[in-house]
Amino acid sequence: MKLRRKFGFALAVAAIASPIAVTGVRAGTSIEGTGATFPANLIDICAAQYNRNTLNNTASDTVAYVSPTGSGAGKTAFTNQTKAWAATDSIYTSGAPTFGYVYVPIISGAISVMYRLDGVSPAGANVRLSPTTVGKIFAGEIKTWDDAAIKADNTATTTPAVSKVAKGGVTVKATKSGTKVKFAITATPAGLKKFKGKNVTIIKTVTTPASGATAAKVVTTTAKVLPVAKTAAASVAYSANTTYAIKISTTSLGSVGVDAAVSGVTLTLPSTPIKVAYRSGTSGTTNNFTNFLNKAVGSIWTKTANDSFSTAFPTTLPSDGTFQSASGSDGVANYVRDNNGSITYTELSYVEERKTASIQSAAIKNNAGVYVLPSAAGTGAFYAEAVVAADGVVTPDYTVAAADAYLINAVSYGLGATASSTANTAIRSWFTYFVDKCAPVSAAGAFYAPLAGAIKAKALAQAAKVGAS
Repeated sequence: MKLRRKFGFALAVAAIASPIAVTGVRAGTSIEGTGATFPANLIDICAAQYNRNTLNNTASDTVAYVSPTGSGAGKTAFTNQTKAWAATDSIYTSGAPTFGYVYVPIISGAISVMYRLDGVSPAGANVRLSPTTVGKIFAGEIKTWDDAAIKADNTATTTPAVSKVAKGGVTVKATKSGTKVKFAITATPAGLKKFKGKNVTIIKTVTTPASGATAAKVVTTTAKVLPVAKTAAASVAYSANTTYAIKISTTSLGSVGVDAAVSGVTLTLPSTPIKVAYRSGTSGTTNNFTNFLNKAVGSIWTKTANDSFSTAFPTTLPSDGTFQSASGSDGVANYVRDNNGSITYTELSYVEERKTASIQSAAIKNNAGVYVLPSAAGTGAFYAEAVVAADGVVTPDYTVAAADAYLINAVSYGLGATASSTANTAIRSWFTYFVDKCAPVSAAGAFYAPLAGAIKAKALAQAAKVGAS
């Protein structure tokens, strides 16, 4: 993988942060996997750590992730047992193994809408796109970068103040008092019954109208985290062009503000033709991206999610050269790097390696009306309200209203067999290490989001089933 070079430092830092005993002799079981390219950069980091770790890898096993080309190839290799384990960003719809196996969620991450566009002003600004505009671009309905829909997304707007929000029996009202914004939190008996003992978190969204570097910056404030009582209060420092999102535990109440806020900056966009790059093989990243399009803008993207972009495409793929296929995450990212006006979808780390003033991730409008750049924090906020099933499969909520949520993400799963064997015991240990030890330390530095809460708990329970029967 090309990113091994860039993330070598992240690996070294993670190794320092996590206790590792090193030995020069390895005599354990070799377990080879393959599959999705989405998690490959983090798998490379964690496998290198695990292979020299004698505290967690007591059997001195050796992990290898061999020639990953996509989730479809990984699922096939696992079914045919040409590889002992696999990684996939999508579940089986056909060709599933006849032997016992489990899905183990291992990592989540943002799918960037990556583009290269020379000539944007201000230089280095992130283009902002609503889900509707994204859907029309990837359906071939928007053909140039100065299209009216893209211009509308990239024109500064003013959001009126909304001083009060209520949901689930809890009301939060914001008022300005000197240099502070004060929040009064009131719960009805029903709200108190539902949320008592839960934490209230205030998240500040700040937009700098004069700067095009980002559309909006979402940060968690240093305000107190309060247990819900019948009444409670909090305060944060006031700043202009700011809204405040309120969460109770993982439930988003909405956003409040004490004055009108300017959103974004008006960009000047060239008339460059748009070229869409898509994954040529069967890809879990494609599956998750087309699932977002179908769920968020189903009137445009009328077909359901599929590992194949051409199969999921709502009509017939254009044959005029405006759509180009490429192999793997590296392939589509390299195409965008080399072609002005091009756009694709890929895991965030592949963008960060190639990032320049012209090669960027688009800021995507979420359900709170905030344009959010892909990040580990944005992915975490999105999955905080997801449902995880008994079999470990995660179903995202594309209606999530959290102001800090980035809407286009994926969860990668490890595929492991349940039959008792030396290899499967080794795979169980490897999956457990990945989820519980490596990802919490190394994921953010490689632009992934480690699993948390109910999803992480289910992941560890699923990992325990590998090789256990």
